[in-house]
Amino acid sequence: MDLNSILGALTAGSAVSDMGRQFNMNSNQVNSVITSALPTLIGAMQKNTATESGASSLAGALASHLGDGINLSSASLTDGSKILGHILGSNSNNFITALAQKNGVSTNQAGGILSAILPMLLGLIGKGQKSTNTGVGGLGGLLGGLLGGGSIGGSLGGNAGGGLLGDKNKNGIPDIIEGFMK
Repeated sequence: MDLNSILGALTAGSAVSDMGRQFNMNSNQVNSVITSALPTLIGAMQKNTATESGASSLAGALASHLGDGINLSSASLTDGSKILGHILGSNSNNFITALAQKNGVSTNQAGGILSAILPMLLGLIGKGQKSTNTGVGGLGGLLGGLLGGGSIGGSLGGNAGGGLLGDKNKNGIPDIIEGFMK
């Protein structure tokens, strides 16, 4: 499992067109929001695993979403919004604003897409964790592997995550996320 396979799973079938209809966007805009957001979201999850409590919390979330399929009609936008708050902290609105500006959509549209995909994203990562028999202590490595050896955006080419929000110190973590997680 890598970032491209996760992106493929999240955008397979009618998911993109369904989200486009729900949030009044075209398929290209939906794909762009998802592609831009994934490296940063996974990188923030990886950063959260740096503490024992963060890793345990993420492991619990992965387990609770293990059965979530790739189906927008069953996605809980409320749950997705809560997940975003857990991943990015209280400054998740700054991320949504930057994501919306980069992709030429409204903050409501960008936030809606994130809320729709996050339960599914956790389910996919949880399946990867289960299939590799990765324990709580190995979650950071698993997430780093998704990002191409720990470099945010490595699997999607270039600086997908860093390019959106900057990575001045070139440590693979977007500056905005690094500031939230200190």
